[in-house]
Amino acid sequence: MPSCEEKVYSNDYFGALFDFWPLEGEFNTLPAGACYMKISEVLGVLEIDKRRLAPLSFTDYTYRFLPKLYAPMQNVSFPLLKSGILQVQQPPLSLTGQNVIIGIADTGIDYTMPAFRREDGSSRILAIWDQTVPYGSVYDGQPGNGDRDTDDANGGERVRRWNDDSIKKRVSMDVPFGTVYTREEINDALKSENPFMKVPSRDAAGHGSAMAGAAGGRVGDEIYGGAVNAEFVIVKCKQADSDLRQFYYIAEGAEAYSETDIMLAYRFMDSYCEPFRRPLVYCMGMGSSMGPHDGTSLFSEFLNHVAMERSRAVVVCGGNEGNQAGHFSGIGDRDVELRTGEGVGGFTLEIWGSIPEIFSIILVSPGGESTAVLSSIVSGIKRITFIFEQTVIYAEAELAEQSSGRTLMVLRFEDPTPGIWRIKMRNAGSFHMWLPVKSFLGGEVYFLQPDPEITLTEPSYTQEAITVSAYADATGAFWSESGRGYAVGGQIKPDLAAPGVDVPVPARTPVALPGPAGAESMGSLGSFTVTGSSMSAAVTAGAVAQFLEWAIVRENDTFIKGREIKSYLQRGASKDAGTEYPDRRWGYGKLNLQQAFEALRV
Repeated sequence: MPSCEEKVYSNDYFGALFDFWPLEGEFNTLPAGACYMKISEVLGVLEIDKRRLAPLSFTDYTYRFLPKLYAPMQNVSFPLLKSGILQVQQPPLSLTGQNVIIGIADTGIDYTMPAFRREDGSSRILAIWDQTVPYGSVYDGQPGNGDRDTDDANGGERVRRWNDDSIKKRVSMDVPFGTVYTREEINDALKSENPFMKVPSRDAAGHGSAMAGAAGGRVGDEIYGGAVNAEFVIVKCKQADSDLRQFYYIAEGAEAYSETDIMLAYRFMDSYCEPFRRPLVYCMGMGSSMGPHDGTSLFSEFLNHVAMERSRAVVVCGGNEGNQAGHFSGIGDRDVELRTGEGVGGFTLEIWGSIPEIFSIILVSPGGESTAVLSSIVSGIKRITFIFEQTVIYAEAELAEQSSGRTLMVLRFEDPTPGIWRIKMRNAGSFHMWLPVKSFLGGEVYFLQPDPEITLTEPSYTQEAITVSAYADATGAFWSESGRGYAVGGQIKPDLAAPGVDVPVPARTPVALPGPAGAESMGSLGSFTVTGSSMSAAVTAGAVAQFLEWAIVRENDTFIKGREIKSYLQRGASKDAGTEYPDRRWGYGKLNLQQAFEALRV
C-alpha cells in the first residue's frame, strides 16, 4: 500500500477538502487506502484513490470542497520611507522585527542570499518545508517510535521529528509529504561550496524570495524591508496536480497552487513556531478569482481562526485583477457580452446570484446558436454542444452554495469559439460573474462591460485578515491593476493600501557549473524591482512584524491579536484630501507605521 506521501505525489490519487476531522473510531469508515491530512480542528485534506471516485465535478464534490487554485500576484521612489517603516527603525523605537517570525507560503526562497543571513553569515530562516521534494528517509518499521509511517488506519501519515539547537526542547511535527530543512541544516549547507547539494530547495520563480526581501531583506546598509532582524519560516508550495489544472483549464506553463497545500503550509508554520513562543505574521502573496467574494469560503474561515489567535496576524494581498475586465455585476434581466480570443483552450465562469433569487440563463455562441434555458436549480452536470461549433460547455449549479448560501452556477467552456459570447440573464435579482485570474487564461477572455469593483482576489475578504491593495509610492497614485473592494455584502475591504509598484528587492543571478546536478556558484548579487499586490502585502507584513516586536517582544501589549494591529494601522493610515474613507481602492488609507505609533499617544 503506498504511503500517504506517495499518494500526494501520485496521479492516481486526488485530494479534496473536508470540514471534519475523523474521530479515532471513524478512520475505518474512510475509503480503503485513503489518507487524511489535518489542517485544523475542523478542516482536512482527504487523499483518495481516483478509481473509487467519480470524475471531477461540482455536483459530486460540491463547490465548497473542491480545491480552488491560486496564482502568485506579481507582474514581472522607495516605499519604506513613504510607509513610515524606516522612521520606526530609527531611535527611539528602533523596531526591526527582532524575535518575530514571518511565515510565507509561496514559491520558496533562495536561502543562500545574504539578504536572509545575519552578519556572522548564519541564516535567518528557521525552517523550509519544500513540498516539491519527496522525503527520502527510511524507517525501521517498528510501531510507536514516532519516526515511521503510521498504519493505514491512521491515514498513512509520516511523523517527523527534528531538533533545533537554538531552543532547549524537542519539536515534534507531522509533515505528510515533502521535506523539512531546519536552520541547522541550512547553516551547514551555507558552509559548503555547493549548498544546493545539501539543501536542494530552490526558488526558480523568484516570487517567494522577492516577498521575503520586501518584508525583511537586508544586505549590509541596503535595507529592503522593515523587519530586517525577523526570522522566516518558509513553505515552497508544490504545483497543483494535473487533474485540477485540467478541470479548471489552467493555461500551460501557468503557476497554479491548490488551496489545500497552502492551508497545510499555514498549519505547518503555526505548529513549527509554537515552541519558539514568538509572534508570527502570515503573509499571503497569492490569490484566486474563484469564490463567493464575501469572506465565507473555507479558506477565509480558516484564516479567520488563525488571525484571532494571540500573537498572530494575517496579511493578504488584494490581487492584480482590478483592470483585467474579469468581473461583471448586474441587476435583473441583462445580456452579458464576453469576448474570447484565439488559442484559448478553455476557461471557467462563475455566476453568483442573490438570495433568494432563482435565475436562468441562455447562452448564445459567436455563430448565433442559442442553448436551451438553463436554470440555477439544475441538478447534475449539463453537457452543452453546438451544431456548427466545436465548443463544449459544462454547466453545474448549487441553489444554496454551502459557504455563502447564495445561488451559484459554474460554466466550464472547452475549446471556446473565438468571438463574442452572450449570456442572457433572466429572472435574476442582483448577480455577479467572475472569470479566472489573468495568468490562468491561455489568451484573451474578458467582459465587454466589466465592473472593476469587487475584484479583490480570494482570500482577501477574510474579515480578520489585513487586506492590502497596491499603489505607486513614487507618484502616490493607485495602481490600476490592483484589486478593489468592497465585498459582495458591503463589508469594508481592502483595509489599507501599501507600495506595490517597482518595489526594490534583493536578487541573485545563479550561474550553472559543470558537474553533478545541483552544483552552481552563488552568482552575482544585485537588486531588481517587482510590481504586484504581493509586494504590498510583503511590505505590510514587515511593518506588522515591527509592530509585534513593540507589542509582544517589548511587552507593551502581550495579548495583542491581528484585529487590534489592523485597527492601529487603519488609524495611522495616511489619507489624501478629497477622498472619502473607507474607500474601495484605498481602504482606510495608505500604510504609515510611524503615524500608527503617533496615534497611540493620542
